[in-house]
Amino acid sequence: MEEILKQILSEIKGLKEDVSGLKEDVIGLKEGQGRIEIKVDNLETRIDSLSSELRSNSKYTNDKLDEQRKVFDVVSSEIKGVKIDIEYLSSKTGRHDTELNQIITSLRG
Repeated sequence: MEEILKQILSEIKGLKEDVSGLKEDVIGLKEGQGRIEIKVDNLETRIDSLSSELRSNSKYTNDKLDEQRKVFDVVSSEIKGVKIDIEYLSSKTGRHDTELNQIITSLRG
């Protein structure tokens, strides 16, 4: 009987050791989970910050593109006006060349 009690006590002692080991493992898991939660929170904060910065940069880029479009529209209009002026002056030059040629021809002849 005494032998049986010693065996039972031995097994109970083994179970206590196993339970203590499990408790330590659970504590380690909880600590690990806490660190993971902190890292996830930090990551979410960084993602929110990056997202905000990207929106800001996107708006800035779009505003600059709109400014450039307006400048290109103004330059395009000015180029069209210059082209019209050149065509007009070119036609005038052609007419004057013709008139000068007629005058020179009549003076020679």
